[in-house]
Amino acid sequence: MTQEELQRIISTKVIVGVDFSGQTLEKVDFSGCRLERVNFKGCEMIHCRFRKAKISWSDFRYVNIQHGTFEEAEIEFCDFYRAFLDGVIIFTHSKISNCSFNKTYIGESSILRKNNLVGNRILQQNKKLYEKFLSDWHTYGTGERINDVGKISDWNPEDALDGRWAEAEEIYKNFNALWTSKGFIADGNWAYVQGRRMERNRMIKELSLSKIPLKNKLVNVWHIISNVFSDVMFGFGESMLKMVITYILIVFVFAWAFTSEVSLLQYGEALYISLKNMAGMDSEVIREISPFVDMLNVVQTTIGIILTGIFGFILGNKIRNQ
Repeated sequence: MTQEELQRIISTKVIVGVDFSGQTLEKVDFSGCRLERVNFKGCEMIHCRFRKAKISWSDFRYVNIQHGTFEEAEIEFCDFYRAFLDGVIIFTHSKISNCSFNKTYIGESSILRKNNLVGNRILQQNKKLYEKFLSDWHTYGTGERINDVGKISDWNPEDALDGRWAEAEEIYKNFNALWTSKGFIADGNWAYVQGRRMERNRMIKELSLSKIPLKNKLVNVWHIISNVFSDVMFGFGESMLKMVITYILIVFVFAWAFTSEVSLLQYGEALYISLKNMAGMDSEVIREISPFVDMLNVVQTTIGIILTGIFGFILGNKIRNQ
């Protein structure tokens, strides 16, 4: 495509169904344009601008973007599979929804943040929309999916749907590494929690797959239980609210256990004793009542020490995030 043809297309501000695949685009300004079903697959894009552009159902697979800006752009139903985003690439105030970042490399200089993801979700988390993205690409997108060697891809939507949780897990963990390394600790912690939840969904999905060995499924069951426990009780070490609720709940549960075992003990007094146990303080009132009560004391004190350590870890994270 000649420069004259390119400038003529851009000047219309409405670019639909244009094929730029495999081309080198340098200092091309798509700012303010509406781009639909545009094929950028395999492009090398240098210092290109998409400021305030509206981009939908477009193919960015295998692109190599060296510097550029998507500031205030609206991007939806675009595929960035194995895209390479390097250099300073600005996404400030851009809104990205229902896009796939599977196997996408995002360099440390790329200014992409959590608040760029509409609804704080990625495409793979919504089965209905992801199925639409996969199945309707030939209708709403750029046609048949062609792989990196120019052949029609042999993938199928069903297999892709089965692997959506594994993709989501990888994407979130990549976001965690990216944002943490850049000092965006709060964003990185959020991505870490999401990655752990996607990991749980992936393991649950694997329980129904015949190709996964039984031994691996049994191991997954244990990991799923520990994952749920860590999420519900501590938010994977990121939720102060869940930590406090867990602490209070344990105090009340052990207070109930003490009143059940020590008939003369009032529940209010049992609460006080339970709270002291959480801080590692012994109480003479229930000392040497029975071996079972002694065991409860030891167990609760041990839990209290562990929870205090976790509480300190979470509090440290919160202070660091401020």
